[in-house]
Amino acid sequence: MVVLRNMPRNASNMIFVKGKGIMKPNYSSHGLSYCMGNELRKEVERQLLVDLMQYNVAIDGLKFDWSDSCIEGKRATYLDGSVENFSGIQLFNHNDEFVAEGWMEFIYEKSDDLFVVYWDFLDIMQKGKVISVKEKSGIPDHIFNRLPKLLKQKYAHERV
Repeated sequence: MVVLRNMPRNASNMIFVKGKGIMKPNYSSHGLSYCMGNELRKEVERQLLVDLMQYNVAIDGLKFDWSDSCIEGKRATYLDGSVENFSGIQLFNHNDEFVAEGWMEFIYEKSDDLFVVYWDFLDIMQKGKVISVKEKSGIPDHIFNRLPKLLKQKYAHERV
């Protein structure tokens, strides 16, 4: 999905996608994230919202639109389903106005009972414009610092 960066002020509730025109939120389709069960989806969304606060985004009342989610490679089975590092995840506020879009990434270490989800790439709406706030793939400091010492050594090469 390509989000145009300079959206008209009166179009903040619409996403302009190259080749697709204007899109509105679709909360009923899970796109390619259908492999997540309800419990897993709830946990992934909870962690993504917590991570979103690191980018100074108010999270009250945000709704996820997974309809354009795509699989980007890595897969793990956790809770009641499978999780991938999905792209095309969109968030909208209670008025269905666009707030954010990005890719998610995760760390799953079964032996350590550790499951951490975070934004890998992230664009947010700010003052009527879409701004890229995380443009490089990798583990951000606020996630890396939460890892146990041995996992910090294992994942050091994946830092931003």
